[in-house]
Amino acid sequence: MTYLKILILLILLLPKLSISQVERINIQGKVVEFRTTSTNEDTQTETLTLFTGDKELASLILSDFDGDCSSENIELGTYKIIENSIIFYSYWASADRMQKNKYPYGFRKEQYRFDTNGELVLRTTELYIETYVDDWTVHQGMTFLNTNPKSEHELNLKNDYIAKAEKMYQSHFVLGAEKQQLEQEVREILKAKIKENTGYWAEVYGKNSKH
Repeated sequence: MTYLKILILLILLLPKLSISQVERINIQGKVVEFRTTSTNEDTQTETLTLFTGDKELASLILSDFDGDCSSENIELGTYKIIENSIIFYSYWASADRMQKNKYPYGFRKEQYRFDTNGELVLRTTELYIETYVDDWTVHQGMTFLNTNPKSEHELNLKNDYIAKAEKMYQSHFVLGAEKQQLEQEVREILKAKIKENTGYWAEVYGKNSKH
């Protein structure tokens, strides 16, 4: 292969190359590798993956940016360690000048804990999200997430949406006071990243955003 062909191949592969960083953290006597990988393909994504040795334990998207000249979709994440627990936090927001795509929007908390055998176990999950669960069709059940259904049909729509969202995100859906507490906690811990990535949205998108 000539030098020119090698150079062209490297240029073609460059957008898909990933960069990894590794941090080793001792959690209650257990050494866990926190590997952060950045990729730049169709979307710009930074992912955190936890390992002990070669065994993958869990993963979290730290940032994911998608969109075009008139819209943006973002996912932000972070974590904190409390004794033998690792807590993941996720936040979704969307904006669209054309008023076509304002989803996903929501919050999630996942709490992992090392058990007595040294295994990382997912103990609890909390999720509130407004998103597409039926391809790109807006599910009617979202209408009743923050208002009371007035008929059995409306209640069924709400429950169907929640069931599909829980399956999609493998998390327990919360509403009411639990949702408010979840939102407050996620917004607080991700405050700086949310401001950095959505602080200009009101000026650019006006009311055509969910953040």
